[in-house]
Amino acid sequence: MKEEASVQINDPTLKELGKFDAMPQFAYLWDRCVYELLYNPEEYTKEFCAMLEQHGVTKDSEILDTSAGSGFPSLDMFKLGYKNITCVDGTDDQVALFNSKAKKDSLDIKSEKHLWEELPIHFSPQSFNALVCKGSIWYAGGGWNKDLNPTRETSLEAIRNTLRIFYSLLKKGGVLYVDKFKDSEVGHKDRVGIFEVEGHKKELIFLTHRMREEGIRKAQMIVKDIKTGVEEGLPNITYDLKEEELEQLLRDVGFTVTKPNLTEEKFFEQWLAIKE
Repeated sequence: MKEEASVQINDPTLKELGKFDAMPQFAYLWDRCVYELLYNPEEYTKEFCAMLEQHGVTKDSEILDTSAGSGFPSLDMFKLGYKNITCVDGTDDQVALFNSKAKKDSLDIKSEKHLWEELPIHFSPQSFNALVCKGSIWYAGGGWNKDLNPTRETSLEAIRNTLRIFYSLLKKGGVLYVDKFKDSEVGHKDRVGIFEVEGHKKELIFLTHRMREEGIRKAQMIVKDIKTGVEEGLPNITYDLKEEELEQLLRDVGFTVTKPNLTEEKFFEQWLAIKE
């Protein structure tokens, strides 16, 4: 595959992530980056909630976070009084980190491990006023630390089927928030943080390659040993889902689509899909 040239950013003020007796899980490192490097969680959550409220989603509404990860923004919403949030994620480490953070802050909320295709087993149709799917819908087509679907068409169909499930879980008038990396995203390789494990200094690196001719996108969080230069990290390789493709898939399953354009969201293109 022909890859785009990546951009190396050498920031002398790398975020200090601390010293550890053992290698921290990638879920923990990603969580630190989300809360300390990528977002202003307080301002983002306020704007996000205001957007939902404009579409009738209040603190009393039933909300399902379908890709809760380590808790952004659901834990932050819970702290603001959104007590009817149900949280699920498809990976053990993210669920464990979410629950440890909730327990540490004495929050009466838990995340459970459910894959998207399993949601109809656990939740009845028309159970929720809102669904949230942040930063992950393209992985419905495979590629999250596992094999990609055989073709782009089968990948798109898998995403469509996931959106059908989301549609079925929403009440009439309910909304789905979904986002996607921008079509304009440029391949990059950025040094973002530094930490130490048993005296060995490590760098945390974000890498994205857009292989446009092949229609492939690779995203990876890398840990580099500064002394040896060895880089470790699992690549996530997906088909390069286009903005117009996702919007069409949303319409295909019956949603009316609007564009919220959150100013605090710097990385993803956003959609609000409404079940009329």
